[in-house]
Amino acid sequence: MHTRLNIAALLICLVLTVCPTAGHAQDAPKTAPLTDGDIVAIFEALDARPGSAAALAALMRYIDTKPDPGHVDEALLRLGRIRADEKDLDAAASALQRLLTGYPASPVKFEALLDLANVRHTQGSDADARSLLEAVVMSDANIRLRARSSLLLKTMDASGPGPAQALASASLAGLTPSIGALLPLKGSYARYGADALKGILLAANTFGQTGSPIEVFTADVEQSGASAKAAVEEMAANPRVAGLVGPLISASALEAALAAQDKRLPIITLSQREGLLGAGDFIYRNFLTTQVQAAFLAEYACKAMGRKAFVIIYPQNNYGIELAKHFSAEVLRQGCTVAAEASYPPGTTDFSQALRQAFDVKVKETKAGRRVIKEYTAQVQADALYMPDSYEAAALLAPYLNYYNITGVQLLGSNAWNSPGLVEAADKRLDGAVFVDGFFADSERPETKAFTTRFREVYGAQPGLIEAYSYDAAKIIIAMMTAPGTGVDRDALNARLRALKNFKGATGDLSLDANGEVKRRLFILTLKNGVITETDAAQRDTDAKKTLVK
Repeated sequence: MHTRLNIAALLICLVLTVCPTAGHAQDAPKTAPLTDGDIVAIFEALDARPGSAAALAALMRYIDTKPDPGHVDEALLRLGRIRADEKDLDAAASALQRLLTGYPASPVKFEALLDLANVRHTQGSDADARSLLEAVVMSDANIRLRARSSLLLKTMDASGPGPAQALASASLAGLTPSIGALLPLKGSYARYGADALKGILLAANTFGQTGSPIEVFTADVEQSGASAKAAVEEMAANPRVAGLVGPLISASALEAALAAQDKRLPIITLSQREGLLGAGDFIYRNFLTTQVQAAFLAEYACKAMGRKAFVIIYPQNNYGIELAKHFSAEVLRQGCTVAAEASYPPGTTDFSQALRQAFDVKVKETKAGRRVIKEYTAQVQADALYMPDSYEAAALLAPYLNYYNITGVQLLGSNAWNSPGLVEAADKRLDGAVFVDGFFADSERPETKAFTTRFREVYGAQPGLIEAYSYDAAKIIIAMMTAPGTGVDRDALNARLRALKNFKGATGDLSLDANGEVKRRLFILTLKNGVITETDAAQRDTDAKKTLVK
């Protein structure tokens, strides 16, 4: 069933802007800062005498003069509730917003979201209230808070039409542009949808780092094309939605793209689905495809590394087959050779057969007394071996190379090698292996570093490829629609997207090709002394003067 969520600039642990506490706080006497011990006494005084002016003044002084975080988040929550009880709703909202902006990891953030939702609902801002409540329902808050939020949502939904329907008849004049996100928010793919949403919300300045936030409307897009089509049509009916990000799932991507094209609503998909970009001029893609990563690595290996002859061994699954096909094609296009190929069943742990087949390994047996000595010789000569499989498979492969006396071969891998598990599973035989990925959180590229730092500050975790690509997709749309003369004009936004060139993103300098594919220089990685690092060549060549991947 299609579910629509309105993320009105506040979601998960976020607020609109960094606001000062209500004006009353600015009038508090400027005396010595209070300590964490004092806050206990202040709370006791407020519990004993809720209307105590002295206790309230002390509470505000603690908030405004505390040199370190201490319990300021709890003090702001208490202040917000006091102001709400006094019917000073603006002051209540200000205190709660300050809590959410300044303390995104606070243990009381979900209580603050629920309190702020009640304030916004009382003020008549049901769109904001609904966004906040959805944030709590979708979070890992305790059952009590999620149940209360869900109940209030049902009450609001029963009282009138949703925000998209209410906005549908509005005039375009003066509308603040927003973006739509088509993501799997429930079911088996929900965790990927949650990852993408984190990137989109960060791009929308939902956490109030600088400037004003951009409102994000989300729709739960399942695997069915029907849900994607319905979601796009609902987004298109909202005149404030200037562009869309998503879907992630290939099964729903084409239907969403076709619907967006029909409505002339720009959409940046996050899917590898083939055939997407040929469906219309309002359709774009920002995601790492098998063709792009395989061709990028093949050209890098031929040009920058000087490798001439390649052996390819790959698993008999879609991932391996597609990467092997595209890698081979690019190697030949570069004027190099594919000396041999071999495939193996997915999940293989013994690579002796695949290697012996690919390198045409011959064995010579000699006897030394009762012992039989086997000497292996590879008949196929190559200076690089490409294996588009998991890092576990790569770690299992390495010992067989020595066993069969296959030496002097540069190991090349796919983005599945970019995992902390490679470091844990591998031994020194994989040192020097080279592979590529669409994102590397530990990169020294300035924009990547800034994104990773901010992501960690907000979410307390390391971003991955989905978060980074979703962030860039949303950032591109936001930058284009907030440019002078664009706003909610979808045709104007589409024209700006078509001209995208050298946009500074978390995943690199982004430009659009004639087909609507977002192009970038991928991250070239290597395992060096047991640590995954970006190669020196990649660091020197971040301006992509070598036009890798046409």
